[in-house]
Amino acid sequence: MHAKDTIPIAFSVGCYGTYLEWVLTTLSVDQHMDPPFTDTGSSHLFFGNHVENNAGWLRYLQGDQQHRFVRFHPKEKKNQSLSANLNQVLDSVDRMIYIYPDADSVLLVINNWLSKVRKDWWTHDIVSAQNLEKIHANWPSCAGQSADDIPVWVRREFLSFYLMPAWQDQIEWYHPDAWHDSRCIIITVSELLYDFESCLSKLQQFANLSFKKSISEILPYHKIMLELQQHRTQDQLCKNIVETTINDSMFDWSGQQITLPSQSWIQWRLRNLGWELACDGLDMWPTNSVQLKQLLYLANQ
Repeated sequence: MHAKDTIPIAFSVGCYGTYLEWVLTTLSVDQHMDPPFTDTGSSHLFFGNHVENNAGWLRYLQGDQQHRFVRFHPKEKKNQSLSANLNQVLDSVDRMIYIYPDADSVLLVINNWLSKVRKDWWTHDIVSAQNLEKIHANWPSCAGQSADDIPVWVRREFLSFYLMPAWQDQIEWYHPDAWHDSRCIIITVSELLYDFESCLSKLQQFANLSFKKSISEILPYHKIMLELQQHRTQDQLCKNIVETTINDSMFDWSGQQITLPSQSWIQWRLRNLGWELACDGLDMWPTNSVQLKQLLYLANQ
């Protein structure tokens, strides 16, 4: 079965697939479309055509509805192959768009995933029964505690071991190095956010899209969207924290929010560079590189 008039948008959670569908839909129709933004910066006020996953895509092909754009998550389970799932969808379309994180948007995407869908991400997205068992086994002071009672420092340390490997496995980092197809255009999150006009022009040319509005008409909405992205400074901020800390440079980040997932990334990154963090009881994160360096010790000592 072929849905040649449909352009699917493949994206992992947090990569702005809903926003891109809204943008392309808005540019492709004559009528006015209201901005889709929630107070978290998501575009979830726009329902669009989310078929969820590959199974949903197959149901869409078998149904009577026909949409110009649909969006879906190409991998949701550990044992799935991202390449195989993308190839399956490409077998039934002429063109596909694939949004992928880049090195400058890792923490933005992770924080989007954990904050934009639900507030209580720790208990809903992280602490499965299996993970809670691991926490009880490896942090004896937490034995028998519920997920809600796990202290901040243990959450951070657990995430520093768990979060990045789990996320990288989910998106098969860095998948564009291993997979490409002439029928699919890959755009990065940074391209979409920070090279917006060129990105849309490239998509228009690739998919032979007929826009009913000029790209300039949507630029004010894009500016609003960017201003709502609470986590867009996390990547550069956390990279600066790691670099200045290990190089003994003074960097003060007091007054800047560093989320718990971002703190865990810093701990994970420092570990990969050979440094461990003396974090027992460290519920309050340091506010400058000197304080953080005082908490570090070489992993092989």
